[in-house]
Amino acid sequence: MSKMSKRSEVRSQILDFGFWILDLKSQISNLKSQIFLLLFTAYCLLFTMPAIAAESAIKLYPTPSERSLPIAISVDAKGQIWFVELNVNKIAMFQPKTSAFVEYDIPTTRSIPTDIVVDANGIVWFTEQDGNQIGRFDPRTKGFKEYEIPTHNSQPTRLTLDRGGNVWFTEFAENKIGRLDVKKGDIAEYTIPTPLSQPIGIAADAKGRIWFIEAQANKLAVFYPATKKFKEYPMPGSFSLSNEIAVDKTGGVWFSERKDRRLVRFNPPTEEFKRFDIPSRGVPEGITHDKKGNIWYCDKKGGKLGRLNPSQGAFVEFDIALSNGQPFDIAVDSDSNVWFSETGTNNIGRLDIDYATAKGYDDPDLSVKLDASQKKIFEKRNP
Repeated sequence: MSKMSKRSEVRSQILDFGFWILDLKSQISNLKSQIFLLLFTAYCLLFTMPAIAAESAIKLYPTPSERSLPIAISVDAKGQIWFVELNVNKIAMFQPKTSAFVEYDIPTTRSIPTDIVVDANGIVWFTEQDGNQIGRFDPRTKGFKEYEIPTHNSQPTRLTLDRGGNVWFTEFAENKIGRLDVKKGDIAEYTIPTPLSQPIGIAADAKGRIWFIEAQANKLAVFYPATKKFKEYPMPGSFSLSNEIAVDKTGGVWFSERKDRRLVRFNPPTEEFKRFDIPSRGVPEGITHDKKGNIWYCDKKGGKLGRLNPSQGAFVEFDIALSNGQPFDIAVDSDSNVWFSETGTNNIGRLDIDYATAKGYDDPDLSVKLDASQKKIFEKRNP
């Protein structure tokens, strides 16, 4: 082969290689464009999710103070939402009609508010765990009053109201429950029979009995104010890690078994426990009931709200639209809207249950994710 032919062949190979390089660059450019498009689409989906949720069954409302850590939540007779902001030492009110928040500074600094309830007169009561006080706030006068607990460093953690409007609370560190007479302002304390029981969740029933959880002792207990006597019941599971408690309209006592991922009902007349396994194996936190007898709870770890129909034994769970939402406490208003606090994203949230159960809803507009079997159960409205 002549030198000229060899040179021509080499040139041809160089040109072929050059065209291959250009084609490769073109493919890489196209791939980059596709990757960019995918990332952009994911970005849009991610950051428009709150807007989708805001127009659907679940709406989220950011609290005014950053990193306020909203935890306990309650609803008053006017439908206003009250909650404590643990990190910023405030109680706050949300007005659903105007979407407006109002925050109030607790007089005692670093009081660590942990629970809140509103009585029939609209007075707001709350615990001050490190302040060792029960707080009172009158929304009409905007005035606070604080009641010092006789036992020092008792760590009041949860509270409830009895049928007379008196405030009952647990003293986690001192193995007592307490009663604040709202008319006299006096506090009485009662020592729990089991030492170091670490009482936490507390609720009053229609008969005036006071039910509470002994977290460390792994017991459910009841206190009879008339006789000042206690009765304790060992939990059905070992080391249940129970914390919250509620009494339904039939007098059934409900609490969570966080370790075993269950809700439990205690029947006072028969003294029997009935356990309900949570389908997603979520860890239940806050617990309440609605006027139809359904039991609602928060799954903080799984970012869900859950509803149990006790008569059917059927669960429905709702995914919160935002990741890391961490719903913590839950309450139901007179219109059956479900309100919850979100510690992870600093929100107060609302689940519109009527919207969620309306027939003919458009799936893409809902931030509620149910599988086929859950939808069938959920669309069967309760009688």
